[in-house]
Amino acid sequence: MLNKEELKSFQEESIIDSWYNARAEDLYILNDVDKRKIEKITKGEDTYQKIANEISKIAKEDDMERIIEKIDKHCNKLINIGGYENEKFYKVGFMDRINLIIECIGGKAKC
Repeated sequence: MLNKEELKSFQEESIIDSWYNARAEDLYILNDVDKRKIEKITKGEDTYQKIANEISKIAKEDDMERIIEKIDKHCNKLINIGGYENEKFYKVGFMDRINLIIECIGGKAKC
């Protein structure tokens, strides 16, 4: 079993980053349950295709491609922000668990 000092070493950001990066691929793989839940919560929300259809009605082909490209870039930005927020949430939760372990064995947690 690890002692209090060894547990504290896990609070170093580089170790947490390493653990997160090692697990990140597993965290982002969708299993069948995830796919069903995502399908259920996004049912009827095909807004991307609706927007593309509306743009095609009012824009020239060149303009439409440029507009769709900008929308894609914006969507990617939102995905990257979500990924960052998920990573931060995961790491904070991990730190909370480490602090709880340290407190349970009689140490003072690093807040």
